Amino acid sequence: MTPVTSVQQTTNDSTFASQCLGEFLTRVLKVDPHPAVLDLGVLCGANIAFLGEKGCRVSVESLPSGPIRKDGASAEALSLGPGGAKLPTSPLKYPPGSFSGVLAWDAIARMPLQQATPFAEILRSLLLDGGVILAHFPGAAGRPGAPAGRYRILGDDRLKLEPTDMRLLASSQPPYQNREIYMLFSRFEIVRLSQLKSGTREVLVARPRLSGRS
Repeated sequence: MTPVTSVQQTTNDSTFASQCLGEFLTRVLKVDPHPAVLDLGVLCGANIAFLGEKGCRVSVESLPSGPIRKDGASAEALSLGPGGAKLPTSPLKYPPGSFSGVLAWDAIARMPLQQATPFAEILRSLLLDGGVILAHFPGAAGRPGAPAGRYRILGDDRLKLEPTDMRLLASSQPPYQNREIYMLFSRFEIVRLSQLKSGTREVLVARPRLSGRS
């Protein structure tokens, strides 16, 4: 089991050192010199510009706060068809192997484990072999649903958590335990699991390189 690394946060609580972002960038560029990256956070033009300068092709899909089904659609989205018809309007309708990396930020942490587990499998299917997911799991002293916001990339090893419309990120999900994070990513290689002074866990996982996809 990958050990948890403790990391000191900067004086400004909204800005912090990332132990995983640099490795994320290194790995996606090894998978593809012009990697496709899926960003599941709140739209941030600075992130698109930063990743574009690295040669990445970025798709942004801000997830709704409703439950996510195994097909990738939110329960809310499935109920919006005309006449009550259940139309699968999943924000993740991409073919398998579409991406070299996924910036999940805290999107997974806002889901209950029973919903996050199949969602992690959806993300695994979207990755090329060797592709990686960067995720954050806030864990401030048992406060449900906090903190949340928009993650802005300041550099290869620096992030800032910016305020945003909390209605977009509403969640009552208690902080994940480390054992739940390991369970969630049991089909991945856990590259690094770091813990910030705030209690937030920063996780980098990879889809193992296999001879055949499954």
